[in-house]
Amino acid sequence: MTDRHAGAFDPRFLRADGQRTATANERFVMSLLARRGAASRAELARATALAPHSVSRLIEPLIDRGLVEEGTPEIAGRGKPGAPLRLAADAAFSVGVSVMTDAVTLVVMDLGGTVRGHTGAPLKLADFDAGARQIAALIADTIGRTGLDPARLLGIGCGVTGYFIGDGARLNPPTSLDPWALLPLDELLADRLGGPVWIDNDGNVAAMGEAMLGVGRTCANFAYLYFAAGFGGGVFARGVPLRGARGNAGEFASIIPEGWPQPNLENLRAHLAERGIVHDGLRAMLRDLDLAAPAVEEWLDLCAPSLNLVVSAISGSLDPEMIVFGGRLPPQLADRMIAKMRFTNPARRGHRRPLPRMVHSTVGVDATAIGAAMMPLRAAFFQ
Repeated sequence: MTDRHAGAFDPRFLRADGQRTATANERFVMSLLARRGAASRAELARATALAPHSVSRLIEPLIDRGLVEEGTPEIAGRGKPGAPLRLAADAAFSVGVSVMTDAVTLVVMDLGGTVRGHTGAPLKLADFDAGARQIAALIADTIGRTGLDPARLLGIGCGVTGYFIGDGARLNPPTSLDPWALLPLDELLADRLGGPVWIDNDGNVAAMGEAMLGVGRTCANFAYLYFAAGFGGGVFARGVPLRGARGNAGEFASIIPEGWPQPNLENLRAHLAERGIVHDGLRAMLRDLDLAAPAVEEWLDLCAPSLNLVVSAISGSLDPEMIVFGGRLPPQLADRMIAKMRFTNPARRGHRRPLPRMVHSTVGVDATAIGAAMMPLRAAFFQ
């Protein structure tokens, strides 16, 4: 399944034959440069198992199109110095938008994967058009502050909380996002925001951010647990997203039986309120949360059985190398949660099934916006 998107690529990024913005081999090389930061032709030849002249045939058109730049040769051991190749950061950029139940955040990301601008605000929820106008204004303002050429905007990725209903880019979000429910978001946002738009749910998008810029850079097979107002996630298998038939792979909340505690942050806020610790909304709680409060430890203990079931199901069904605890979950809280995890893994003949390691996200609380920004870049240039 492909990401839902609308619009067309800027012709400046097309190849001479007018086809996709990068061939499969070009994408492979650009993905290597994205992960490494810089590499010489010789290093790329070793990494790709291609002959040096083949690498040059791939690199030269990318340099000519302004997507890759070559630095001053650097001496590294014997032989002819190698010139470092890097993605040309200013050649193109994208915008990533995260639409949450209580807020909208967005980032502007250049071709090199650097966040050049960031902003966020409480989301206007009077109706869809009010929220879309707000997002359009935030995008224009943030791009203006970066100094990037607006004509080089490749597209806009948008991660929205909710699951696909099997009809295009229509999502079914929590009730607080009623104005966004069941709408053809790709078409509507492309019209309101004035450019190509990619739509996905927040868990899949955050997993993509982790894959491209976080701990997933060193791991091709991982599951991502997304903690926010709800609970979900995403899966990467052999370096690509595992989407499922309708784009809903990673809806891990559905593993938890009815009546068991759902480990989402709105439930943490409700638990704290029952103990007399009141926060006016999720953003306020995450800003002011006292991680040392006994009520936080109580909530972790309450959620442990639910999460143990989830991680055991993920381990047994997907066999990932790693399970990442992320979303809007503070890393310190994630580490305490991980310490309580217990897999169902009985021994047989003295051996147990190998288990995934569990880590907190290194992308941070804006993983969805960052992952959303990667969608247009990945569609155009990366694997």
